[in-house]
Amino acid sequence: MVMIAIIAFLGLVFARTSLDKSAFDLAELNKSIDEQLAINEQLRLEVARLENPARIAPLADEMGLVIPTDTNQLLVDLDAPAPVVAQAEGSGANQ
Repeated sequence: MVMIAIIAFLGLVFARTSLDKSAFDLAELNKSIDEQLAINEQLRLEVARLENPARIAPLADEMGLVIPTDTNQLLVDLDAPAPVVAQAEGSGANQ
């Protein structure tokens, strides 16, 4: 009877220790997630700052880039059949 009580006690101690370790691991993971979310937010703000046209326009002027005055449109007929390219007889890799 005493042996069963000792085994039960040790089982409870082991279960409690495992639960405590899991709780510490979970807390550490949550902390890591919060840190990564903060870094992600900082990176989003940095991307928004770098994409700002008010920042890009002066840099483009310094490089001599200008907005084109005239544009050309290229119209492509997607319904037209694709051109067929024929190979000369006797000049293929299948021979």
